[in-house]
Amino acid sequence: MPYIKSGDGRREALRNGEPALTAGELNYQIFYYYKHNYTYSLFVEVNVIRGFVEQFLGTKPNYQRYNDMTGALIRCSKEIERRLNLPAIDLLYLVESYDDQIAKYEDTKIIENGDVE
Repeated sequence: MPYIKSGDGRREALRNGEPALTAGELNYQIFYYYKHNYTYSLFVEVNVIRGFVEQFLGTKPNYQRYNDMTGALIRCSKEIERRLNLPAIDLLYLVESYDDQIAKYEDTKIIENGDVE
């Protein structure tokens, strides 16, 4: 679980909905949301978290962003379950919901750069 240093304003910015700049910040933002706002409503949680993810990915996602997002969601789900004793399977479903988008990105890059030999 990454920890965002207190006192430099990033924690407050992330809590107020500013886009995460790194996978660690995305993880912090999601964990903080669960810790303070969890409602047991899968629909609400996923939509809020998807908003954080979409901001993080930006308008032109790349391999690193997709990879960082996937890792942040998986690790964060495990920490939510371990530390908060809350179900976080919805984060894993959210990861899977990006599978088609990531596959299209990968296919485009294969065409642009060639496949692995």
